[in-house]
Amino acid sequence: MYMKVGLLALLLASVGSATAQKQNKLNSFVEYGATVRTGDNTPLWQVSNLQGLASLDNSTYIRGGVFYNDRWGKWDVEAGLDVIAAAGFSSGIQQAYADFRYKWFGIFAGSKEMTAPLINSRLSSGELTWSGNSRPIPQIMIGIPEYLYLLPRLAIKGEISYGWFTDSNWLKDHANVAGGAWYTKNIKYHHKEGFVRIGVPDGKWQLDFGMTLDTEFGGQRVTSSGEVDLGNTLKDYFRIFIPGSADEDKPANDALFYQGNFVGTEQIRGTYRGKDFSISAYLDNYFEDFSAMGKQNGWDGLWGIELKFNNFRPINNVVLEFLQTTNQSGPLHGLHEPEDGPVHKTGGSDNYYNNGLYHGWAHWGMANGNPLLRSPIYNEDGSMSFKYNRVKALNVGWGGEFSDKWNYIAKMSFNRTWGTHGTPTLDILENFSAYVAFQYMPDKQKTWLIHASLGLDTGEIYGDNLGFQMRIRKAF
Repeated sequence: MYMKVGLLALLLASVGSATAQKQNKLNSFVEYGATVRTGDNTPLWQVSNLQGLASLDNSTYIRGGVFYNDRWGKWDVEAGLDVIAAAGFSSGIQQAYADFRYKWFGIFAGSKEMTAPLINSRLSSGELTWSGNSRPIPQIMIGIPEYLYLLPRLAIKGEISYGWFTDSNWLKDHANVAGGAWYTKNIKYHHKEGFVRIGVPDGKWQLDFGMTLDTEFGGQRVTSSGEVDLGNTLKDYFRIFIPGSADEDKPANDALFYQGNFVGTEQIRGTYRGKDFSISAYLDNYFEDFSAMGKQNGWDGLWGIELKFNNFRPINNVVLEFLQTTNQSGPLHGLHEPEDGPVHKTGGSDNYYNNGLYHGWAHWGMANGNPLLRSPIYNEDGSMSFKYNRVKALNVGWGGEFSDKWNYIAKMSFNRTWGTHGTPTLDILENFSAYVAFQYMPDKQKTWLIHASLGLDTGEIYGDNLGFQMRIRKAF
């Protein structure tokens, strides 16, 4: 802990030297934040989609970062270091990365806060594979990070990465292995994505669509009986790139089917831009196997509409969403070979965000995807699984400006859960959450930012909660 605080102090001391840079190659900030709450937990929208920097309990932190932007010949270079010292959640390095761009090609290494490409991360409930709800995953990535136009109305982008989860010590401290819970430590990570855009830049009509595929692999599964190696050789890295079965000495799930835990989304967003407003409609279809990829999961997915108003400052952005994860391609999982039994189907009972060898699609206890599927950090019995992954929910978010110095956002959500297919709840559980945040930037240069919010939960999923949160940031 003392080393982390010392690292933060050294970083904050560098802020003064950053202000001396005449060409704005260096930018820096310091930030203080605190959350106080009453009830069972910190309210949902004061702990969710914050890149993992939140706690269910009262918390406070100080944070500082230095960021570098420059051009080295024909290369655009960006780098950053962002450190946090906290009480109530874990201290450490939040971001540390270097990003190199040459024309359309990009190389990235490190840990950086990221959000979904086609969804409004401020007002949405959250994309279904990566919403910015959990801490960043350190990774090495190459690809085409921004849209590259091949034709006047056709553009593509895509990236591939390998990374490493960093929460093994947290899992060791929080998983109740002696009581029957289990977890997987030292997990490796693989990501692929590809997107297509049809339409001229900022044109009247635009269509974006694509896919993401994320994989947990490797590591060791930890139970009360010991540890099982899940494949950590160079060969396993290659095998995950083109999905295939593991060696025969690996657990049956990996040896018979596909090695690793695969999660992904098929995303599509259509946009119309008028003179005074724009409107978008989108679908984020979550899948873990071919059944949901083929939309055998019915109405499951995140369905949304977003409105932007160009000339009405009090409300300039509105998002309305419906989330369903109840179908999961049916309540029963068919046999792998239909002739082996009476169930003549494959897929079904997809058990979103859960897996038999990997404890859940989460990092540091927080869901990597949409937080309306309640994160394992809420589990009081030390289980690391998602207990409520069959959900129907409505979410509305809106924002606006009162003046050049004041702006706000507000969100309300209502969700119901049936538990999981394997362990349904005896009764349908419900929750209502509300959130409003105000931001004030007192100086013309907008180097000071004061953020204050109120959050509320009521129901059986997250508890009955009321919270106040404040952040004060100074940029240099």
